[in-house]
Amino acid sequence: MKKYLPLTGLILLLSILSASCAGFSGAQAAGGQTAAPPKQEAGPVGSTADGSDSAAAEKPAVSEPAAQEAAVTAASPGEPKPAESAAGSSGGAKTTDERSTDVSKKEGAMPEFMDESLASAEPTAGGTSAKPKTAGAPAAQPSASGLKAGFADDNQQYGYFIKFLKEYDSIPHLSLDVEERVQFIVTDASGKSIPNAEVAVTAGNTLLCSGRTHADGKFLFFPSEYKPPVYDAGIREYSVTVSALNQKKTFSVQRNGKREITVSFSQNRAIPLPVPLDIVFVMDTTGSMGEEIERLKTTIELIHLNLSSLKTKPAVRFGMVLYKDVEDEYRTRIIPLNADLEAFTAELNEVFASGGGDTPEDLQAALDDTVRAMQWNPQGIKLAFIITDAPPHLDYNQDFDYVSASKMARDRGIKIFSVGTGGLEITAEYVLRQISQYTSGKYIFLTYGETGESEGGAPGSVSHHTGANYQTDKLETIIIRFAKEELSSLTDEPLEDEAPYFEAHKIADEAREDTLKKLFTLALTQLSDFSTFKLSKATTAAILPMVPADPSIARDAEYFTEQLIFNSAGTSLFTLVERKDLQKIMEELKLQLSGITDETNASEIGKFLNADILISGSLYKKPASYELFLKLIRVETAEVLSVTKAVLEKGLGLSM
Repeated sequence: MKKYLPLTGLILLLSILSASCAGFSGAQAAGGQTAAPPKQEAGPVGSTADGSDSAAAEKPAVSEPAAQEAAVTAASPGEPKPAESAAGSSGGAKTTDERSTDVSKKEGAMPEFMDESLASAEPTAGGTSAKPKTAGAPAAQPSASGLKAGFADDNQQYGYFIKFLKEYDSIPHLSLDVEERVQFIVTDASGKSIPNAEVAVTAGNTLLCSGRTHADGKFLFFPSEYKPPVYDAGIREYSVTVSALNQKKTFSVQRNGKREITVSFSQNRAIPLPVPLDIVFVMDTTGSMGEEIERLKTTIELIHLNLSSLKTKPAVRFGMVLYKDVEDEYRTRIIPLNADLEAFTAELNEVFASGGGDTPEDLQAALDDTVRAMQWNPQGIKLAFIITDAPPHLDYNQDFDYVSASKMARDRGIKIFSVGTGGLEITAEYVLRQISQYTSGKYIFLTYGETGESEGGAPGSVSHHTGANYQTDKLETIIIRFAKEELSSLTDEPLEDEAPYFEAHKIADEAREDTLKKLFTLALTQLSDFSTFKLSKATTAAILPMVPADPSIARDAEYFTEQLIFNSAGTSLFTLVERKDLQKIMEELKLQLSGITDETNASEIGKFLNADILISGSLYKKPASYELFLKLIRVETAEVLSVTKAVLEKGLGLSM
């Protein structure tokens, strides 16, 4: 049976927008951790269609490995720090208030958005109070937006996501093989993204996939999908054609080549104003979802007002796909996309929660309607939000299943975000994350004051099995953030955030080497989790000397390099190889120490060392600290796979 849990605002989801768009100015700590979503996917440096390297990616968001001990914490500045637990753990963890603080994760502050009707939150010990819902009856208007949300960007933490899929592979699901991923980024003459560019990938005379880029100019291609007996096992090269701005470019891509490829056009893009913005809510309307539906009814006008008031002045249309199950009042029902807010609201007011009772619902039929029946604007931004507390039926033998829907959504440029509510189990989370990752969306989970992974929680909580790489904030803040991210790609004013980073302090009762061990364990896990190339114990790695920006910290750079090597020796992330005759190799290549920060030079060293990947670092001196930037470099292609940053207190080095 479904759990009728208090879902204070799933439709907060919609509050999403209700959040005051204009006030991205400061963060508050309303009973829990908040964290800014990462600005963009971590670190790889791509290649252009003509083979040249693109600019280095900006500093990525930084993840925390699960179940760190003692002095390892994660928090936004000025806010309570959450507890950490291993992915999939069934037990709670101590809150960080109970632990000594040594290594922490810092992030740019993210504000909260609350309208006046939400200002009177009534917190419980764990968060917002909420009464159990009654099946079939509309819930009272929520009095607080106190539930929190976290999200997993599985295309950013791609390495972690692949591990997640394998760890829970026994869960009932359909095959959607994303183990290999190539990302195409289409830009104009000024380096700005081109939305709705047409991308086609072929092997020989066989068309493998074709589709449109999103607002950020990205299109995902998964070579691992195309397997025998349907496809030739020996495919090693693909032909890619990209059409945009009345131009067409065709080029070849090697299967084992770069994982991020930038395709640049010689003209500047022209963005139509107002920007078309279609938002469709794929809503489970069974009995346990009443509160979410009522929340949407009370906030839809504010949502529309905030979105339509943005500087981009988007032409907003809302639509819904409602779904239940085969023996309920209806299986699916479509509320078409409509720019007339009054007409949409009238339709919405006739929606009530009812039926259900058995846990699975017919999400697959709803996705069919979402991608094939809904009349999306082909030239606009297309966002769908699945909102459910139940897994989908996979036993109906539907011809158009969630894999079919995901592929069609990807090809049509529809991003599908999924929102898990009400103690969603791993059986549902697995499928929702598959859908969102494939379509370039994100998986969002909610907490209602119960303690989940983000705050030391109960088995089955929706925040379990998400790993350590999630961000938490008020749900409405996160959703409005996603809408603004899409729109910002089409403006000259992209969203700005301080990049997250690790921070390490020297504390009296802990040896310096122990603190550095914790720091470098976090950093290595981050590099692995965010890598765009699969790492394993069979992957050979070499650590290059850290390069000091100032000669006065050369000894510190040597010391940190030694500590990183020492703490990498026993890792299961890769196999460390010896740096035999490194100085001789550098002399042969006519390289100075400063030259190894260049990816191409580093790659040449890696070939001599018989390494698959390299870890290089640059150390900078600050008044009271060091700043360390680490890069994971793939030797074969000389591309940066991921990047991380650490700030170390001076007491952790050798210079005083």
